[in-house]
Amino acid sequence: MDLRVRAKTESMRNERNGKTAPADVRGVTGMDGRSTWVLHRQRSHEVEWCPLSDVPRRMRFPFPVKTVGWMVVGKTHFLGFNKTNGTEFCVRLASSDPVALDRVDGTLFKTKFPHVFVKRPGAYHEMRYSGWREGFFVVYPPGLEKVLRLAGADAGPGAPTVWSVANAPDVQESIRGIRALFPRRLEPGVADELDARCWALVTRLVALRDHPANTGEAGALPAAGLSDDERIRAFSSSLVSRCLKPVPIDFEKEARALGFSRSGFYSRFTALVGEPPERHLANLRLDAAARLLRESPLSVKQVAFAVRDKSQAHFSRAFRARFGVSPLAWRNGLGGLDGQSKDLDARSKTAR
Repeated sequence: MDLRVRAKTESMRNERNGKTAPADVRGVTGMDGRSTWVLHRQRSHEVEWCPLSDVPRRMRFPFPVKTVGWMVVGKTHFLGFNKTNGTEFCVRLASSDPVALDRVDGTLFKTKFPHVFVKRPGAYHEMRYSGWREGFFVVYPPGLEKVLRLAGADAGPGAPTVWSVANAPDVQESIRGIRALFPRRLEPGVADELDARCWALVTRLVALRDHPANTGEAGALPAAGLSDDERIRAFSSSLVSRCLKPVPIDFEKEARALGFSRSGFYSRFTALVGEPPERHLANLRLDAAARLLRESPLSVKQVAFAVRDKSQAHFSRAFRARFGVSPLAWRNGLGGLDGQSKDLDARSKTAR
């Protein structure tokens, strides 16, 4: 039986019989003895809980995830202050209820499924479900609110709380890929991949925030209805998570998908970000390389390969031009973080 149908059926059976089923809480243990993830199973509940705050990273990714998870739960009524310690993006995928009813700080939201709901710490929240619902959530730790805002994913007071993702099948595909990594979270590099995949998902959700009907092809950003600057900001934010992926980025193709001519795209991007698209992408990769050199055991050649450079010699020249020292000198503690500061400034311009 389909999990959602089973959750709904057994929830109703429990209510009718006045029973609460005993929970089956199961952890999958890694080589170091820690639980890699937790599967919490009840007759009307199933939750996959993947905590990441205690997992070492190889890279200093600017958007580290605190917790990510998936759930199918039965009848629920919650009333009180959100206890989320951080910012949570919750994708409510499906439900037996026709709409979700939420009241946040006195404002009533009535939203069809699927949709995104942002939970902020301290908000007074009431939600009520009479049947089952399926959801996926990404929680960022406290202290990242400003960084999220600068990157275009503002989730603070005044930002939208709920929006539809009704016509975005690529969102479902992204969630399936993230869930497949849960049991491997303690393997080297997997937490970094989860950080990158979750951020790619969040930027996609934010791109859909005001224009849910215009989804385009899988992974594409909506073009119609947004201002020129909004389209550039959304695209620039997406490069943070795409810069190390093996799929080449064709800026002319991206310009057409965003509704720009090549010259119009390059001119507007450079004015907003402070550098042309190719240079911005190269600098994002060099910043990632700087973090790898300081925090991973990879050789300079391996780091060059990881950031998709042509050769070690080319990588070393580009790195010295960006940071003022060679990759080996950087690894040994010389050099500063000027490149990362410039990159943050560029993202700050993009987010305005």
